[in-house]
Amino acid sequence: MTYADLPRLLTMTIVWLLLLTWQLNAYRSNCVATLALVVLVTLLLFVSGAELALYRRRVFLNECMEPGGLLFRWLRRRYVLLGLELLKSAGLAVFLLVSVISFSPRHWSLLFADVLLVGLLLPRFYGALSGQLREEYRFTTARRWALWVSTLLLWLESMLVLVFTVTQDYDGLRWQEVITYGATDPDVLCRPLASLAALAAAVDALGQWSIQNLARSLQDLPQALMASISLLVCAGLSLLLSYAYSRALIGAVARPWTMWRLNPRSDD
Repeated sequence: MTYADLPRLLTMTIVWLLLLTWQLNAYRSNCVATLALVVLVTLLLFVSGAELALYRRRVFLNECMEPGGLLFRWLRRRYVLLGLELLKSAGLAVFLLVSVISFSPRHWSLLFADVLLVGLLLPRFYGALSGQLREEYRFTTARRWALWVSTLLLWLESMLVLVFTVTQDYDGLRWQEVITYGATDPDVLCRPLASLAALAAAVDALGQWSIQNLARSLQDLPQALMASISLLVCAGLSLLLSYAYSRALIGAVARPWTMWRLNPRSDD
């Protein structure tokens, strides 16, 4: 690690601290404060998503598209792409804030370790791409690689914890009983977000139940089907959460305006 890495690490650490502060204060944050936080996290996610969208757009327009085609004309409209990224970022922001409410100290330690990992990977990827890519693409590609490495590592860790760590004993219960008695009610002041948090807690409880009871439920087709679906949904949401957090970290250091300035000749 060098002194040049410190600003990047400090910037991404702010994202980690922002989410941790939200979890600690969700019980007293009204809907106005919650909305302000959603906007802030959306902005972080949008910056990262906009950079990747503009990156892909430039490559496709210059190398893949035939001028005059329908797809070519659609991709030329940068504002349409950015509008779609903004909507996607808003959804991911709400999902991220809802998910971190139930995080334990172990989760926060892992997320902080991921900050260090991404901070160390970015300059290494950038250096590895020397002589392989043009300069204007090197940092964007390095950030994209770091995003997916972070996402996959966080997701694998969450799956290992789900399989090997028993946080609540649901052995022998039916899925209806898990939802009724096993899922916790998160302490969130803003009621719309509290409802989403309660739903997320129920899904997490079903995921733990499915691991503990999948083999036992094979003789009961409805229970086996519910266990399989719950496990798949839990795995998918864990992957989405890992992606959202990793993208928020990358958004703290991304530079979409660089890709914005690199207009294809066909736009002139």
